[in-house]
Amino acid sequence: MKIAVVGIGAVGGVIASKIDREYAPVMISKNKEIVKSIRENGLRVKKEKATHCNVNCCPRIYSSFKEADLKFDIILLCTKATNVIDAAKEALNYLSEIGFIVSFQNGIVENHLLEFVPEEKLVGGIIGFGATMHQPGFVEMTSHGEIVIGELNGCIKERIKVLKSILDSVIETRITQNIWGAKYSKLLINACITTMGAVSGLTLGEMLSKKEFREVFRKILYEGVEVAKKKGIKLEKISGVSIHKLAASEREINGKFCLSKFHKDLIIKFIGRKYKNLKSSSLQSLERGRKTEVDFINGIIVRYGKETGFETPVNERIVEIVHEIENGKRKISPENLRELIF
Repeated sequence: MKIAVVGIGAVGGVIASKIDREYAPVMISKNKEIVKSIRENGLRVKKEKATHCNVNCCPRIYSSFKEADLKFDIILLCTKATNVIDAAKEALNYLSEIGFIVSFQNGIVENHLLEFVPEEKLVGGIIGFGATMHQPGFVEMTSHGEIVIGELNGCIKERIKVLKSILDSVIETRITQNIWGAKYSKLLINACITTMGAVSGLTLGEMLSKKEFREVFRKILYEGVEVAKKKGIKLEKISGVSIHKLAASEREINGKFCLSKFHKDLIIKFIGRKYKNLKSSSLQSLERGRKTEVDFINGIIVRYGKETGFETPVNERIVEIVHEIENGKRKISPENLRELIF
């Protein structure tokens, strides 16, 4: 079985390293520094109690599918959502007869991919573990969590079982028959943690230690959950976390005190303490002068809200703030979150 991993950043690097011994994947990266580093030093992975180790042979990384000149049975797309369209268009030409693509992006990109990728050639995926790239070609898995995969039509085919057995080499992998609901549920988590961290510059611990910011967290979730109800999206637990146990209800949004609101606040505070050093991936993108994935995350909530006639003012404003930062019209600051308290 021939496997390609596209996008050798933090997530792609971890996956490629974990499945290397048994499946020897080909790596594809448009980043010249990453290609150069891996060709010279191998793909380096930081392990718990060690500095790093080389786990890949150098020749198996290429700057394009054309350079690799191979057909693949499985292509794992691990690029940023902002780059996934171009990556998928190129990948489609290098699938074997039975081959398929797996989309692992934050947010929801599958609706865009289905405009040119046949449904039978696409599988949805969610990454629940944390990862970081210390240097080009030097990655680390920073937190544990499951991988979730599923056919877009909800069927369980033999190929999804094969994919699970491969990805189990990375971390525990779960098959869902509700991949759209699972993707949207993960999107809601990212809409809070990733985007709030991006506009504020704070770690998750710093952010969720403040009551006013936990309120913003709940409001973002509230809008997302209400939109899901109107769209008929069935939410799923993500790495054991139920979105409904975090999101504010309409009664809580209206300012009325109740035990459920107090309980949700404690859970969110606990999440902040447990992952206190977590730094937003979108914040890292902004610091490098790159565009974020906000249009595929909070932007999806806004779009679904317009489609269903439900207003999403907090998500609309945070999307605007991110774009202002991207365009150099605003600085990253905790004050940006205070604008969302209304």
